[in-house]
Amino acid sequence: MNITVKNVPASVYKVMKAEARRRRRSLNSQIIVALEAEAAEAKRRAELANALDAFERFAASLPPQPDSAPIIRANRNR
Repeated sequence: MNITVKNVPASVYKVMKAEARRRRRSLNSQIIVALEAEAAEAKRRAELANALDAFERFAASLPPQPDSAPIIRANRNR
């Protein structure tokens, strides 16, 4: 897949170019690595959100539990 990115801020270009040089990659390869990392992070965030939704549905499905304070007080007074 080919894309064109326009109006890249000079500061971003300089950082990407320097990072590419430091890692001995072409600028194109460095940009692909950065895009892959962002895509993986976005996927991870989506999976975490889905897991949180599933957890909240599970927690909502549990029956209400009695207050544990009287049990704890009784155990303290032994």
